[in-house]
Amino acid sequence: MNKLTRLASGMIAATAISFSTLFSAPASAADSWKFPVLASDLRPSAMKPFEGKETEYQSLDSSEVTKKWNLCFLAPHTTNDILRAYIYGTVEESKRLGAKLTVFDAGGYGNLDKQLAQFDDCVTLGANAILLMAVSPTAFSQKISEARAKGIKVIDLNIGVDAPVDGRVVVTYIEVGKILGRELAKLHAKGSGPVSTVVMPGPAGVAWSEDTAKGFEKAIEGSDIKTEKVIYGGSSRLEQQPLVEDALTTYPKLGLVVGMGTSVEATLNALREQGRVGSIALYGSFITPDLIPAISSGDVAGVVVENSIIINKMAVDMAVRLLEGKATITDAVPAVTLVDKTNVDKVPASNFAPADWKVQLKVD
Repeated sequence: MNKLTRLASGMIAATAISFSTLFSAPASAADSWKFPVLASDLRPSAMKPFEGKETEYQSLDSSEVTKKWNLCFLAPHTTNDILRAYIYGTVEESKRLGAKLTVFDAGGYGNLDKQLAQFDDCVTLGANAILLMAVSPTAFSQKISEARAKGIKVIDLNIGVDAPVDGRVVVTYIEVGKILGRELAKLHAKGSGPVSTVVMPGPAGVAWSEDTAKGFEKAIEGSDIKTEKVIYGGSSRLEQQPLVEDALTTYPKLGLVVGMGTSVEATLNALREQGRVGSIALYGSFITPDLIPAISSGDVAGVVVENSIIINKMAVDMAVRLLEGKATITDAVPAVTLVDKTNVDKVPASNFAPADWKVQLKVD
């Protein structure tokens, strides 16, 4: 996939706007908010190169909303902290803007037919806008076209679809992989001595996981890092645990493990059981609440933070802006950054759903 070709320098610059701003959240549900992004004219496909300019995304004030809009959010699953954060952001922003919301859970990235049927359900329910976190980048083109022809706004959310839509809030996972790869390529430059790694980017056949692996491999070219294997698998820690344990057995001289936040959790668990914490450097493509203490202690070397709640808040606000005829930014990449023990204290719990929050699939 040719998702992005030039974003690294802009992404880092956007992150530099205000590190503390990146990890802030609205003080209450009634507050409007703003967040640094790279923004561009709306691309006809998320696969087109993104040429963004630094700016701030400013949300609507709730007083600017003129009616109760009906929104649908199609989620691939609800089984890890990142998806819980996405859903939490969607629910809270829908409440703030007075919208009705229905969330559909596809039950996993392999359930394309189920998510296609859920898209139809959104149309049947009279959705004014559909927030689509698609399990396939190419399978929804006809349905999106038909929905838009009926006046339904479609927001391409987080993963990216190869089709025209009304708005995009798409994290660039090629760049997530590149951020990790560039950091490790600096630490293990050519001539510094060989080091081996496995890469555990997520489910096979899913754009974000495959893009993470592609970005990482591109960034480590010319370094002394050797990727022993790219290991695809389910995104939960329980699904990652046996894959990690097999990798540690198969490649006993690993110096690095690069994977999802849940991959890192599973690896850390295995290393603790073996009394080997610290023997392998661990890097994650997304953060989970349980990793924050491990990053603070140095047991986990670094993790990319994408500010999961704000991504979906932005998508909800963009949908309502489009419905209200008040859209100003329709293609945005929220800023992401790599955190380690020197700056992890600036990642508050507000980047995750509250620990006691139960996944909510409807807002009336």
